Amino acid sequence: MRQMGQSELFNYINQVSFMLDDITLYLNTHPTCQQAIAKYNYYKDIRKEAIIIYTEMYGPICKYDVNVNNHWDWVNKPWPWEGECGR
Repeated sequence: MRQMGQSELFNYINQVSFMLDDITLYLNTHPTCQQAIAKYNYYKDIRKEAIIIYTEMYGPICKYDVNVNNHWDWVNKPWPWEGECGR
């Protein structure tokens, strides 16, 4: 994955998430389509990697990505939707 700024990476995650949602809808009506299953797995892996990168660089996107080794840090930074991306 190429280097991206915070807002670009956040938008990329949203775009890949949309692709997954779209493929999921297709798979609901075509559950044995191997091409769709392969694309779903491909985009799922890309999204997972992008979220790991985003979380390491800027903090968690959602509560499931919070690192709770020492303390609960979910609310320590402004959340991406609060307009902090790209500042």
